[in-house]
Amino acid sequence: MLKQKVIGFLRLIRFGVSAFACIGLFVSGILAGDLIGFQVEYLLAFFIIFISAAGAFAINDYFDYEVDVTNNRTERPLVAGSLSRKEALIIAILSFILVVILGLFLNLILMILVYISLPLFYLYSMGLKKIVFFKNFLIAYSYLATILLGSLVTDAYLEPIIIYFGMMGFIVGLANEIMFDIADVKGDNKLNITTLSTRLGIKKAAQISVILYIIIMVLDPLPFIINIDSRLYFDLLFLTLILIPVTSYILLSLSLIKNQSKENVLKLRVRVFLIMQLGTLAYLFGVLF
Repeated sequence: MLKQKVIGFLRLIRFGVSAFACIGLFVSGILAGDLIGFQVEYLLAFFIIFISAAGAFAINDYFDYEVDVTNNRTERPLVAGSLSRKEALIIAILSFILVVILGLFLNLILMILVYISLPLFYLYSMGLKKIVFFKNFLIAYSYLATILLGSLVTDAYLEPIIIYFGMMGFIVGLANEIMFDIADVKGDNKLNITTLSTRLGIKKAAQISVILYIIIMVLDPLPFIINIDSRLYFDLLFLTLILIPVTSYILLSLSLIKNQSKENVLKLRVRVFLIMQLGTLAYLFGVLF
């Protein structure tokens, strides 16, 4: 019973995805040149991002219970029965309160960023995501906010590479969310939830997602030939490494255009997070070596 609860809890807060979001924080700090060795400010920011993500996922599953049942999302712990809706709500509320308390120890700029962003992610699950495209925009913003936060932990300056990296994070986040909605189109149609997939059809949604991925394929290696950051400019190691995720995005896009089934989209959902990590490592290694 306890084991089932623990597994359910980890699935509820999307432990892997929440942890991945924190990786963006540290990478951003390194790209900005602000994170050097152990810094307690970054540890605090790590907990804030992780707990914020965990709470947001918990409140999302609480409000999405009927949708997830309709879409047969048995990987969701509330649908599977390993956790109750009440438990999910308690986890979400406690996470919100904890982040508010931890935010008091941030510098003023970060405190404002956190206190503006946190309610948005909860309001997203409470109804904002029913506004077409807004839900995609807000999820994409979460990618951007994490990157910005990593650069603002110790100072108020956003380096050009951070702005560029954040822009790519926003675009890929938008592409991901549009693609992910394709898997839920059947249930969303039944419950009159409007997404690009329900409004335009899954084929059009897939095409829009692929266009955004193509933009990322172009932007990813651009710092090699445009001096956005001297550490990446004509850096052969960076170019070699970044071509791996670029190639992977090509294969992912071809698969999505060919097959928009729920099974394929869920498979690509796992794959795209791996591709993002490869792209992040390419930038990280490029500035470090």
